[in-house]
Amino acid sequence: MSNSRYISLWFPYFGAERVQRIFKLEKKHELAIIENNGNTQTLSSVSFGAYNSGLNIGQPLHDAKAICPQLVTHIRSVKCELAFLHALCRWYTQFTPWVAADRYDGVTLNIKGCAHLFGSEAKMLDLIVSRTEKVGLTVTSGMADTVGAAWALARFTHKPTENYLTSNSIDQEARATRSRAKKKPQTNSSKQRTIQLLKNNTTRIAPVGHTYKSLAELPIASLRIENEIVTKLDQLGLKFVKDLLKQPRAPLARRFGTTLITRLDQALGHVPESISPITNRKYFGVRISFPEPIGLIEDIKKTIEKLLTRLCNKLKTAVLGLQKLKIDLIFSNNETQTLLVSMAFFTNEPDRIFSVLLLKLDEIKQNFGIDIIRLEAINVGPILQSQSVNNLEIHEKAVKNQNTTLKNLIERLGTKVGLDAITRHIPAESHIPERSWQILNAAHSDYNLGNWPTSSCNRPSFLWPPEALEGPKDSRLEDHFIWRKKLFHVKTKLGPERIAPEWWIEDNNWRSGVRDYWQVHCDDGQFLWLFYAYGAQLPGGWFCHGKFG
Repeated sequence: MSNSRYISLWFPYFGAERVQRIFKLEKKHELAIIENNGNTQTLSSVSFGAYNSGLNIGQPLHDAKAICPQLVTHIRSVKCELAFLHALCRWYTQFTPWVAADRYDGVTLNIKGCAHLFGSEAKMLDLIVSRTEKVGLTVTSGMADTVGAAWALARFTHKPTENYLTSNSIDQEARATRSRAKKKPQTNSSKQRTIQLLKNNTTRIAPVGHTYKSLAELPIASLRIENEIVTKLDQLGLKFVKDLLKQPRAPLARRFGTTLITRLDQALGHVPESISPITNRKYFGVRISFPEPIGLIEDIKKTIEKLLTRLCNKLKTAVLGLQKLKIDLIFSNNETQTLLVSMAFFTNEPDRIFSVLLLKLDEIKQNFGIDIIRLEAINVGPILQSQSVNNLEIHEKAVKNQNTTLKNLIERLGTKVGLDAITRHIPAESHIPERSWQILNAAHSDYNLGNWPTSSCNRPSFLWPPEALEGPKDSRLEDHFIWRKKLFHVKTKLGPERIAPEWWIEDNNWRSGVRDYWQVHCDDGQFLWLFYAYGAQLPGGWFCHGKFG
């Protein structure tokens, strides 16, 4: 068994307490976070005050309003919750560098070799819980040898507690006695579980090597399995983990799937399970808060220019550049407008970025004054530093300057139409006319025009899908033909140039077999590219494939 030790932290009111921290609301305030679940709005998170009023996660909004008329609701933002949870993970790295997010409302820490720095495991866990509560979050915790056991201890307990009435149900009795049956209280397991954890024991530690003993009295749901499997096991009388361990494994796997056995083995440490720590992504951003709101475009320009200089200095220190810049304008009425600026390549030159950014300032909405301006470099990457060695590099520098001018043009055009809408054509290694080039994104690709290959074969300026001709019946080109319902007379012709399909690539357009191409001048001035297909999987014939300029 591994000697690793894990701490699992669970925040039962995570979504609601995140909003309470933003608006500085008390915990007794009735607040619920709602989300759309099909055609119904349900509660995704509730505050401590709303929870004590009888509200639960997953409850429809209209039922919650009937129970708690003074309830205040807020739309759920999964993106903001994940960002806050990621920030918490970074904050917990003060205790151990091995921290990972657990779904949407939990954090897992690997504290191997760290507990002695805080005196003991119990002191370390107490310090984590106390500091978490100081930032305004309710937390329950568990510590064990495995991730699954710590998760179970943080969310479940075997100690009994009082029941809570959520609805009334009548026992399934005989029809003669049903009228005399008494209404029986029905227990809400999720609410009872949270009350047990918060009232009986908020921190639970499984001693080293005692994982089985700590899990034995916990309910089956503590194994991180689906609710349907928990319900079926409960109907069979298997309510606790110890009841499951007494059963043969093969029939359980056949009836409930291998997930049940895997989760059980992970919790007990028979199957290894590790966590993936968060990546320590470098953050490059600057901001400024104004004592009085600003609204003049000149003031906004000067402020952004100063912030951009500060941001680029940070990037230069790290020898990095940005390719996408986000500007957040926070107005005095708490509304936020975001502007995105994309560059063709990584750069940390403020003048270059600011010249492109000026094209975006006309998108600023007419609103109240701006209180805060924040700049953040989203896409950050290394900048290749080059140094001239001798005079032979002068020509290469000139070519590089030409490419820089082209990229500046791409950046300015991309500000208006988007960088993804600007493409470039570069040659490809294929003798098939349709595959002799490839289309790439102009902003994220580069090609030296001096390396453009030359060909001894003349190729048309315009290509289209082959269009059938009327008239010729064999491989001999006659003096006239009909194309697009128009009669053409052949003046001169040059050919044939035989092109065979690439046998290693399946192409429906070349299922007509080998082609003989002809360059044909017509009496009306048309210079066409015709070919005769000899036929293979599809019948052959004469076709027009393009036109020369």
